[in-house]
Amino acid sequence: MKRILLSLAILLSGTLAFAQKDKCYTDEAHGHHLHQNPSREAIYKQNEEMVRRWIENNKDQIQSNKGSAVISIPVVFHIVYKNATQNIADSNIYRQVEILNESFRKTNANFSQTRPIFDTIAADVEIEFCLATVDPSGQWTTGITRTQAPSSAQFNPLIGMDNVKRSANGGKDPWPTDQYLNIWICDMSFLGITLVLGYAQFPGGDPLTDGVVIQYQFTGFMPNNTTNTKGKTTVHEVGHWLGLRHIWGDGQLSSPLCDSTDYVDDTPNADTASQQTCVIKNSCSNESAYWTSLGIDPPDMIENYMDYSYDDCMTMFTNGQKDRMQGFLNTVRASLLTSQGCVTTGLPTLAGSNNQVISVFPNPFAGDLSINLNQPGNYTVNITDLSGRLLKKLEVSSNVSSVDVSELASGMLLFEVVQNGNVVQVGKLIKTD
Repeated sequence: MKRILLSLAILLSGTLAFAQKDKCYTDEAHGHHLHQNPSREAIYKQNEEMVRRWIENNKDQIQSNKGSAVISIPVVFHIVYKNATQNIADSNIYRQVEILNESFRKTNANFSQTRPIFDTIAADVEIEFCLATVDPSGQWTTGITRTQAPSSAQFNPLIGMDNVKRSANGGKDPWPTDQYLNIWICDMSFLGITLVLGYAQFPGGDPLTDGVVIQYQFTGFMPNNTTNTKGKTTVHEVGHWLGLRHIWGDGQLSSPLCDSTDYVDDTPNADTASQQTCVIKNSCSNESAYWTSLGIDPPDMIENYMDYSYDDCMTMFTNGQKDRMQGFLNTVRASLLTSQGCVTTGLPTLAGSNNQVISVFPNPFAGDLSINLNQPGNYTVNITDLSGRLLKKLEVSSNVSSVDVSELASGMLLFEVVQNGNVVQVGKLIKTD
């Protein structure tokens, strides 16, 4: 009996230490997945090189296209619960999506708290998130699924880390991860102790486990008045899902302090995480060329969403982090650019389904477009930007082999097909240079 109690005490003490240290479990989950499948290490390295080249070739374009190429990513929230408390309200999900958009578009109210040394390099990432309106089978959806798990189901990182992502283990299988951002909401506690707030999978991992997992109490804007309940955990984890690393580089075990990298030049070096405090510090003096060229030794960027600061402290992503996320979204996660999971609510037909009335190709396109009629008739094709502003209107009654759209700006566009005043098809187009 003494040995059993001693073992339990050791487990509990380790769990408590684990819970106090880890706001985010992404790095540990990454290591776990690589241990299970070592061959993916080479894939991650190839992805890093591909993204580095994309940034190098497109950095000027990213900066010059501000406001004209906003990307919309469809999100599905899978709420997996064991009791009514864990089955959080839709309103928390709606607020979480708002917080994601405020954070990634730099419209968050607390941005005014950003220190002057950093506010000029804060980025509008030009990525937005919308609850999916169409599910994988082409049916309309709220973008929220609810699954009641058995009370014995284990979703915590100690026992069955990815069980929440599998229906066979009491969780919920992901929707196609090349078309949707899957976010699972569940209880990851162990013996009543919250182990971590969330974790994500970096681009290039196993598609069967791709997405983000969030502890249910930290979704949206929760009213229990603690330091991490204002939705920034999900912002942090989605940053990982789009390729960002922690700003201190996660290399303390293999490299000297202040000598690890997050692959971004304009995030100052840090020796470790802020440990969820808002204390101003300057833990490193060796900085990247970005800062040394300015003759500045900056403090740690506790404002950054990729630190472990309290939610009230987090205010920004940097321009360099924007480049990196855009890089992954245009390479490893490029299939999301043409996802049809987030068409406008109320439109009846999903482009790409079996009953589409026209085919528009190529997509993405750089020059002319071709339009084929799959169903005879007279149609109006309206091409708009993401705000709904009409850019081009076409009257189509037969196949059109070449439509000059060279005047359209690069980025994501929407099109709708109208017949007799009724919208019969919608879709997305990607215009490249």
